[in-house]
Amino acid sequence: MTETPLLEVSGLRVEFATASGMAAAVDDVSFSVAPGETVGLVGESGSGKTVTSLSIMGLLPREAGRLAGGSIVFDGTDLTRLSERRMRSLRGSAISMVFQEPMTSLNPAYTVGDQIAEAVRRHRGAGRRAAWEEAVRALDMVGIPGAARRARQYPHEFSGGMRQRVMLAIALVCKPRLLIADEPTTALDVTIQAQLLDLLAELRRELGMSMLFVTHDLGVVAEICDRVVVMYAGQVVEQAPARAVFHEPAHPYTAALLAAMPQAETEGEELAYIPGRPPALGAWPDGCRFADRCGHVAEVCASPVSLAETGEGRAARCARTSELVLGGAR
Repeated sequence: MTETPLLEVSGLRVEFATASGMAAAVDDVSFSVAPGETVGLVGESGSGKTVTSLSIMGLLPREAGRLAGGSIVFDGTDLTRLSERRMRSLRGSAISMVFQEPMTSLNPAYTVGDQIAEAVRRHRGAGRRAAWEEAVRALDMVGIPGAARRARQYPHEFSGGMRQRVMLAIALVCKPRLLIADEPTTALDVTIQAQLLDLLAELRRELGMSMLFVTHDLGVVAEICDRVVVMYAGQVVEQAPARAVFHEPAHPYTAALLAAMPQAETEGEELAYIPGRPPALGAWPDGCRFADRCGHVAEVCASPVSLAETGEGRAARCARTSELVLGGAR
């Protein structure tokens, strides 16, 4: 019997206002996250990853964006139908998010302990002392040494890696069932990045939570994800177990991303890259959106193509999937 997903996004469409009217930044996006699973949401900048994440959290900018279609079901409840008050009660408690740049998310005027304790007081109704004790425990949980002392310090007194751990402490202090991590390792050096990935994997096991890991880095995906959802120009173009994506990609875009990954054995060789640029928002072609950058383009690619199953737990949005044999990671 298939396990009921904790999160199921179906037919999601998100539109933004442009000079020429409303344009879809996310178009017919569907995927799920099972209990205890880590799913990687992968793609270039502008592919729709962050917009999808903000839609799940109910944090789309109201003045410019709108949810134009689809459903986002979390633990049996369609989040798109909830009031803002109900969504606020879920954010930080049942669902939490870690953003890419901690210095834009942490308030420089308050100690990190106060900012973590605020989440406990808001979502758990704890008193000041109990909330502070929870904040210290959360800092200790994410591996910050001298947690009781450092809780009284301000964000500017922490390194980039430590600030990201503080953001994790805020996100995890109420033990959410789902953590959305939006490019949490982008600004970190390789050593700190590896430490953070190890920490996330350990915390996922300890807390039994699910995770949606948003990134453009397939190397990070290989380290932490069970399944991968690849996005391009606002659409899902492939989804599959992580191992299958790396060894047998089903979409030319996924194969191109893998080929562009730096490898130790390619030292001294010219790095591969994907020619051209993604189509601009609101200028999507009628057919395959990757066609003008694809080395396998054919006449059939000019027609609209849907996401279709290609095997057990696998799907791809490519009219030529059954014909192509694409190379995986080296």
